[in-house]
Amino acid sequence: MDVLVWAVLIAIAVSDAKEHRIPNVLLLVVVILVLINKAFILHDYSLLFWSFASGSACFFGALLFYFMKVMAPGDVKLLGVVGFWLGTENTLDAIFWIAVASVTIGMFYAFLRMADRPEQTKVLFRKYSILALYGRSSLKSMTSNSSQEERYRMPFAPVVVIGLAMHQYF
Repeated sequence: MDVLVWAVLIAIAVSDAKEHRIPNVLLLVVVILVLINKAFILHDYSLLFWSFASGSACFFGALLFYFMKVMAPGDVKLLGVVGFWLGTENTLDAIFWIAVASVTIGMFYAFLRMADRPEQTKVLFRKYSILALYGRSSLKSMTSNSSQEERYRMPFAPVVVIGLAMHQYF
C-alpha cells in the first residue's frame, strides 16, 4: 500500500514543480489509501485516531505559515495529509528531514537566482547590509517595485517528498 502512496506523492511533487499547483484529487487519493491501510488492513482504530490527530496538528501548524505568507494553501493541505500518513511516531522525524531538504534545495534556488541576475544580487546584498547597519526604518526609502511574477517561488511539494524519502532512508 505504501508503494501506491509513494507513487501518488511523486505525482503531486511533479505537478507542483511543473504548474505550482497541488491537485486536491491526488491529496484525497493519498488520504483514502492511508485510511484503507490503517482501518481495513491493519485493523487498528486507535492508530487511525492518532494519525488524524497528527494530521490535524501538521495542518494547523502549516496553516500558521500560510497566515504568515510563507506557504501556499496546497502545501498546507499536503503537510496535513503527510501528518495523517505518518502518524504521531514518525511526524517529528519527518519534519526534521523536510526542513533539511528545504534548506538544501532553497540554497540551490538562491544560487540559481544569483546566477540568473547578478545585478539583483548586488542590490539585495546592499539592501540587507543597510538593514543590518541602520535597522528597519532605513528600508522605508528603499521600497522595491518588484511584482509577484518576478519573485522566485520554490515549489514545496518536491521538497516534502525528498524530505520524506530522506526520512525513510535515514
